[in-house]
Amino acid sequence: MSLFANIEHLAAAPGVVAVTIDSPNHPRGFRGVDSWSPVLDASLQLFGQTGEDTIRLVIGQHTVIIQKEHGDTVAVVLPTGHAIAKSLRRMIRRLAKKERGPVTTARAPQAPTEQPSAGTSEPSPLDRPEAA
Repeated sequence: MSLFANIEHLAAAPGVVAVTIDSPNHPRGFRGVDSWSPVLDASLQLFGQTGEDTIRLVIGQHTVIIQKEHGDTVAVVLPTGHAIAKSLRRMIRRLAKKERGPVTTARAPQAPTEQPSAGTSEPSPLDRPEAA
């Protein structure tokens, strides 16, 4: 499986500013704030020189996390100290294993619909006069 197939899921995660995925089977993919694209490209070059499986770079108010999973390399920008940083490595590992399909947007809350009563004609306790 390829992280490339799940790039939209990673980009849609809360706190993610930009993400790029370098895969041997695909052209480099990028999602997010365009000004981070050259920074992520340079980060991937630096990562290639380290020989590590994961590195973190702090750049001002942002952190870049670069990680290799199943042959793909992913670089993610997020605000330094953001809560997603604790679970980002695990999220990347999971996204590298299984394609998640298209990203669905959150549904708007719906008003509860009234269900027809199942043959009971007794009023609820709040509707009784003695409850008042």
